[in-house]
Amino acid sequence: DNSDTPDEMSKVTGGCGGKSKGGKSRSKGVGSDVAAVRTVKLSTSANGDVVSTLRRALRNDDGTDRDLLNDLPAGLRALKRSGLDLVIEFHSGKKLNRADAKVCLAICREELQEEYEVSGYGWDEEDKWGELTSSESRLLLFREAVGRRIVGYASFRLTLQGECWNCMEGSPCLFVYDLLVLPEYRRKGVGKQALLTLEMAARKARLAYVCALVTSASALGPPFLSAIKGWRDDTAAVLQMDAADPDDDSFRVYAKCVDTSILQAEQQSQSVQAYARQLAAQLAAASAAPPPPLP
Repeated sequence: DNSDTPDEMSKVTGGCGGKSKGGKSRSKGVGSDVAAVRTVKLSTSANGDVVSTLRRALRNDDGTDRDLLNDLPAGLRALKRSGLDLVIEFHSGKKLNRADAKVCLAICREELQEEYEVSGYGWDEEDKWGELTSSESRLLLFREAVGRRIVGYASFRLTLQGECWNCMEGSPCLFVYDLLVLPEYRRKGVGKQALLTLEMAARKARLAYVCALVTSASALGPPFLSAIKGWRDDTAAVLQMDAADPDDDSFRVYAKCVDTSILQAEQQSQSVQAYARQLAAQLAAASAAPPPPLP
């Protein structure tokens, strides 16, 4: 039973390859299962019906939870380079072994509790436990091949961009809650491998974005994400949502678009804007030029 909070948690040293958020209550958030059963009509860019998109991403034809790694190259289930020998496992939160969930929570507490509190985002251990073990949660666990010790994990949901505001708004996305790696395993490509795997899973599921929340106190998250091709600070976009709280500056949202049609539309828009600027500059130059001499 993973529903109750852990007791007498042993302390585990934790760290992050790229930090993502947690803390605020998500018990009433959008979540993948909630989104999959809502009947309200939603429109999204180039993704068709949201309910069908998320249901296909979450469930097999027989209704069981879909293992997202099964749809990806087998090589993504292991990481053997830079002296590493790790295996990568997929789990749904509701089926996550209680002992493994305790380890993940201990890593998160050790690395992020102070950051949550400093940013004003707030740390709630019971809520974090519920976030990790909920039926909506999905996880990648990074284990040592020998010994089976968990050295990092990624916690995420398949939902909508409005997840950060607990609302049914925006395009379908894979929303990263935590991406944490033990200190001795940092700077060896574990975090980048995790993001690459999640991006590929999002593309395979026909989602539009991969998103991650980073607290305003994070020192490692922004540079880590910004250094990876395609990722950008997308906070301004989510602040335009109807449910947004413009006074909440405790976190920022980073995102990468993985929808080809959206990327093509953005590229075309940028080309049009660049051409418009060029024309404006030419007109301004022509207006400033002295008139030709009279014959």
